[in-house]
Amino acid sequence: MRRNIFILYLLGIIKAQELPYGMPRYFEIEVNQPIKRSAIRIQEGLKNHFFDEINPIIEGNQHLYYFEIILEKDDPIHFKIFDSTFHKSSTLYFIDIQNNGWVGPYTKDSFSNNDFILTGRMKTKNIVVELSISKNIKPKNPLGYIIHPKKMSSSNSMSKQKSINREPNNKILLTGYWPPSNEGIRSFSQNHLLNPNGWIGGNWENRGYDIVSYFPIFTDPDCESCGQGYGDLEVDYQDTSEDWWNIIDSINPIAIITFSRGYIDYSWELEWQYFNYFYWTADFTEPFYPTPAPPDSSLPINTRRYSSLPMDSIVSQIASSGLGLTPYIDYTQGAGAYLSEFMGYHGVWHKAKMDSANIPCIVAGHVHVGGLIDWDTAQQAVAITLREVIKVVDEYRSLPGDVDQDGVLSIYDMLEILDYILSNEILDNGQLDRADINLDTHIDVFDLLLLSNLILDW
Repeated sequence: MRRNIFILYLLGIIKAQELPYGMPRYFEIEVNQPIKRSAIRIQEGLKNHFFDEINPIIEGNQHLYYFEIILEKDDPIHFKIFDSTFHKSSTLYFIDIQNNGWVGPYTKDSFSNNDFILTGRMKTKNIVVELSISKNIKPKNPLGYIIHPKKMSSSNSMSKQKSINREPNNKILLTGYWPPSNEGIRSFSQNHLLNPNGWIGGNWENRGYDIVSYFPIFTDPDCESCGQGYGDLEVDYQDTSEDWWNIIDSINPIAIITFSRGYIDYSWELEWQYFNYFYWTADFTEPFYPTPAPPDSSLPINTRRYSSLPMDSIVSQIASSGLGLTPYIDYTQGAGAYLSEFMGYHGVWHKAKMDSANIPCIVAGHVHVGGLIDWDTAQQAVAITLREVIKVVDEYRSLPGDVDQDGVLSIYDMLEILDYILSNEILDNGQLDRADINLDTHIDVFDLLLLSNLILDW
């Protein structure tokens, strides 16, 4: 029984990006015969009978087909795979032989009733493709063509709102699943058992924000097949959701970044969209799926919510950091239909709820962390990501008229100005700058009138 559950789990998390969940046979067998090589350009593909020219390696009841794709340069690319030519016994990997990383596996279940899928992004000139298929099946070419990612338009603007929350809010929430994402945020944990070196998140880098993190614990912190774990946000839908809302209620974050392990490479993948799925990948403990499903009863099945992270600036800063990572925005699909997407959806879901309640939560979104990234590099990339998020939060807190600096314009800001005019309150220099809406160097009734108009039009 346990073996059957484990097999179902492995098959199910193909759509998820908690990795590694499978390894190409390429690393475990000797490929003695010459591998067929093919130079391909972006937007080109392989001819339909390409696999007829390859002699497979026989392994039990499977045939393993290998060939190498050579690109002109290491531009970021995706492969397009078609359901119509993908046999149900096939397993497909794309291996970056420059760093021994890979994306995959892809199987028939990966399509989820779609005609095609786009693979995870790769950025290398030399890619070995491994196709495993039943030995009595003549393989067809499932690869369509190579795609250079094009930036898609995104509704990434953050809605402005009036606030009914008087309390200042300076906490930023980080969550992780599976190494190296947990290690990237461990130093922000306030749990001394998880972070014996001490919390570094208090007024982090003197930027005015407390950074706090939560993540599950695994017996082996560098685990591959990690299991459910224990503690906060276990790899379990019900536990994650219960812990999530308790954490949210306790810290009321002004920004949220959720992390998890991604492909086995050096990617820093920012997920653009998250789905209110009905069908999810099974976890470890009954009930194996979210309850309820879809988790968000306020929206129809498969409704998308979107990241509001400053994704472009994060990608730019990671790319120029010298860390050797491949940052990109995944505009092509969801975040995996497993605990990664479940967590990412909770983040953007909470932000939407705060928007509706007129309570500031400025940004939320999910990052997949490449499985080959070492812990120190992951920590540095998290710090870069945090700095870009804080820039956005600071911009909202510097709004003209936002005297109490809660990120939104409200009646409370008007009361601050009124108290100042009546000499009942002293404002510091930053507050005076934000209160001087008409920029005439005086705080008076005209600033009050302008702020009133802004709030009514907000």
